[in-house]
Amino acid sequence: MIQDLSFLLIAFLVLWVGSGISISGVEKVSRYVKIPSFLISFFALGVLTSVSEISVAYFSIIDKTPGISVGNLIGGSVVLSLLIIPLLVVLNKGIHLNEKAEPINFPFAFLVISLPVILVLDNVISIVDAFVMIFSFGLLVMTISRRNTLLDKIEEVINHHNVNIFIESLKILFGIVLIIISCKFIVDTAVLYANKFSVAPFLIGLILLSIGTNLPELTVLIRSTILKKKTIALGDYIGSAALNTLILGFLTLFYRQPIQISGGIKYNLLLLPIGAALFLLFTRNKKLDRKEGAILLSLYVLFIILELWLRPVNL
Repeated sequence: MIQDLSFLLIAFLVLWVGSGISISGVEKVSRYVKIPSFLISFFALGVLTSVSEISVAYFSIIDKTPGISVGNLIGGSVVLSLLIIPLLVVLNKGIHLNEKAEPINFPFAFLVISLPVILVLDNVISIVDAFVMIFSFGLLVMTISRRNTLLDKIEEVINHHNVNIFIESLKILFGIVLIIISCKFIVDTAVLYANKFSVAPFLIGLILLSIGTNLPELTVLIRSTILKKKTIALGDYIGSAALNTLILGFLTLFYRQPIQISGGIKYNLLLLPIGAALFLLFTRNKKLDRKEGAILLSLYVLFIILELWLRPVNL
């Protein structure tokens, strides 16, 4: 057991180092490309820190248990929206939303994030639902406001002899690889000990799997708070949560048939769109203070309480 804990500590250190490398690389690239760090992190960190969710989706198809991935993806969006983003607000004593710094349509972004919860209420995810999720994510990407395209700006940087965008991109990828490897070990170890001490399976899925696959985002939260890089963290979280919708859409398509959710859906999942609505209400003045962040955080606490109180769902 001591050996396992030692390896677990090393994994956390690797996770810390990897996130630090990624944050540093994203910030440098955003300065070079002259695109807001929010936008870079939305695409770069948001996508690459979702590799764990993509892996779960892939193996769930192989094992013909897609419900596991459905639960992980929806639970992951709950963790990101009701736990990690509010923690970002609370730890940083509030955040300010600047349209120039965060060039994204927040109402539509949270609609995309909440879409899986709405579509799964009938206990089935159909092929039509899959296309709706994929199409909505595509629209979200298209609504991102910027004067020049990301590719055009990157091309300008590549042609500038003083900037080595290739090296910085490799640093970002290397950091993400460290995050994913360490995250997998941490999650596997946590599940091993949860089974060893006879923790209920649905609690493992709710707390360990959804939080475990978001360990990269949690680490980004800590490091970005220390480094005062709030826009990087927020971009990562919005991108990662929205990407869960896209992954769920492709999961259904690759499964080639509707995904039936056995056991029924608990309506505490509706706390996700409720939290999204509160976020939009609170940010009408382009800012979110610590008290409002605490209110959003309380929704996650309520979600956990209801999850323990209501009958478990066999996904």
